[in-house]
Amino acid sequence: MVQLSMDLIDETGEIAFQDDVKTVYLTPEEPLTYYSNKWVYHEMPEFEQWLKDAETQLQQHHAQGSHHLMFTFPENTELSLTFQDYLEKESYELGLMEMYAIEAGALKGKIPDTLEIEWVNEDNLDDYLSIHRTFAIQFGEDYADESERTIRKNFQDEQQVKRIVVYYQNQPVGSLDAIETEQTLEIDSFGVIESMRRQGIGRAMQAFVAAYAEDKPIILVADGEDTAKDMYIKQGYTFISYRYQILKENA
Repeated sequence: MVQLSMDLIDETGEIAFQDDVKTVYLTPEEPLTYYSNKWVYHEMPEFEQWLKDAETQLQQHHAQGSHHLMFTFPENTELSLTFQDYLEKESYELGLMEMYAIEAGALKGKIPDTLEIEWVNEDNLDDYLSIHRTFAIQFGEDYADESERTIRKNFQDEQQVKRIVVYYQNQPVGSLDAIETEQTLEIDSFGVIESMRRQGIGRAMQAFVAAYAEDKPIILVADGEDTAKDMYIKQGYTFISYRYQILKENA
């Protein structure tokens, strides 16, 4: 039986430093991608220490053209009132990220004949990227361009990440990333274009992934404030744990 925790969630970016207290991700070729440039704490820092860490991160980020601060705190750890008051005063975005899991067998099902779901290869990569861009563009044109360049650059060398694209009437309408390890299969970057939602497309993509996962549990991280988590709960996903993350843009 796999012991499920946030430690199993894939972290993107290049590790610049790591010890028992924290892991520092710095990815100069992706300066606009928040998740590739952040600190992940394994032990909760004291408030005064975190203030010093924030100054250090700001210097690191400015040196590579990143203009944000981002920290992830340890699993199942509440933030003190001192932290919360300061984050609100300094206009940080406080995010509650929740981990969910489900056995693959609970998601298996028939794919509707109206849909065609494919693993992404060189022939349909542009279709996948067209869907990816519809979600990336909300963070700005520059970020969407950076994200597309990164995917194209790494596509041939990716080992863990398997991408899928779904078609309705020969038009791409949804995409999903499946991150496979020896223990689990993680769903990430999961989306359906707005005009095609609530038609079972998301469930069909999950069924497609579940058939591939076989006996591996399927895991994902959802925003605790997002209504999408309600959909996962209705589908039978089980809440596993939570962690807080903070973001300050234009730092």
